[in-house]
Amino acid sequence: MDPQTATLLPVEGASADAARVDDADTPLLGTQAPLFHSRRDFCVTACQALSLAAVAATIQACGGGGGNPNESGGNPLPLLSSLNATVVNGAATLTVAGTALASTNGAAMVSTPNFGQVLVVRTDAASVSVMTATCTHQQCTITGFENGVFQCPCHGSRFNTTGGVVRGPATASLRRFNATITGDTLSITA
Repeated sequence: MDPQTATLLPVEGASADAARVDDADTPLLGTQAPLFHSRRDFCVTACQALSLAAVAATIQACGGGGGNPNESGGNPLPLLSSLNATVVNGAATLTVAGTALASTNGAAMVSTPNFGQVLVVRTDAASVSVMTATCTHQQCTITGFENGVFQCPCHGSRFNTTGGVVRGPATASLRRFNATITGDTLSITA
């Protein structure tokens, strides 16, 4: 059968007289009818099919077609705990006692009035690493952390504890901030 045509068959149980239609432009039942009535119909259908293929390719390229990019070994990455800082003498300050930042390798998302949301990881007893929580790929907020790696939930970009790119699609490192920890007080400055 020609793929550009379709065959009209009589409805089961209909009489032969019912198969005839008075309209001269309507094909008789059992005759070949064109699938596309005009070149325009064909072009519109072809353009719609190509547009759908392009959208599907774009979604796949952005990571939308392969499940949750925030999965590691089949389990979602743990979300960072959220903490709030205050501003003292121009620095964002926070008491870390009793928080995820109290111990080495602990990490948290800290909301600061002067720098927005930042990622903080305690690298050792006297040091922390602080960087923006805004992914450099498409400015989503990074929310996951596991095994020394931060991960963006939007497209799966991963960053190490110094803000360097571990896995794209992001290509630029995260902006870093200066920080000191004295006793239980964390201070973040530009």
